[in-house]
Amino acid sequence: MTGISRRIRVAAHESAQGTWRMEFLAPPAPMAPFVRQFNAYAERDTQFVRRRELPTGTAVLVFNLGPELRVEHPLETRTIFAGGTGFYTGPSATYAVTETDGAQEGGQVMLTLPGARRLFGRPLGEVGDRLTEPADLLGAAAREITGRLMDARSPGHRLAILEQAMASRFADGRAAPPDLEWAWERLRASAGRVRVGAPAAELGCSRKHLTLRFHHEFGMPPKLFGRILRFDRAMHLLRRQPSPGWAELALACGYADQAHLVREVRAFAGSPPAAFLRRRLPDDGGFTD
Repeated sequence: MTGISRRIRVAAHESAQGTWRMEFLAPPAPMAPFVRQFNAYAERDTQFVRRRELPTGTAVLVFNLGPELRVEHPLETRTIFAGGTGFYTGPSATYAVTETDGAQEGGQVMLTLPGARRLFGRPLGEVGDRLTEPADLLGAAAREITGRLMDARSPGHRLAILEQAMASRFADGRAAPPDLEWAWERLRASAGRVRVGAPAAELGCSRKHLTLRFHHEFGMPPKLFGRILRFDRAMHLLRRQPSPGWAELALACGYADQAHLVREVRAFAGSPPAAFLRRRLPDDGGFTD
């Protein structure tokens, strides 16, 4: 675990709402284009059982290491994941719902779209935005990772296992075409403020041509990806502002005005901003459903 501890951020909470502890590991510099963060988490005695998991413009790999976890994605469906199982889901345009019986434990990798493309060695458009067993994408390696995570002595060791496992897969993975990785980075770096026509023009292709190729390789059209990046930034700021000014928040995130922000939060989170804010949990606990 040499060098990992200084990259770990801990969020912990204990109150009548329940107890949870999450450890977030920032990837090392060579892995930063492929992973947004690693997470090891555990919670118990929560008074709520359902959370809304918001779209972030990333793909997610989850290893369930505790009690049964139920996931609604698409909404109004339900898939049950017992301890020792897990799932992958691609970039999504809507929230999902996770449900527990007041306790859960696991590990998670938030993959960038180029990272997921490289990890699985195939265009994300072929995988889609659905719950997929990790073994269906990674084969025996998924079962090996799960077993090592179950045997790990601490959250820090789980994070080290996830980082090591992803590093070895990325080293052998097949990347997306370089021009599409460049377009992805152009949009990401601008937090969705750059219009799709700009990178298309810089690449010397039409907007339609870039959109079709981007969607195939990364599982989501670039305009939608930009919208979700703006929304994700708004949610990031919302978690840290007890009483946000909606007009100022809209301006900070690149929305045309407050009404634009309200429409997008309703579209991606299922509630208007003021109502959604009441669902916020402290200490990185997320949002209840």
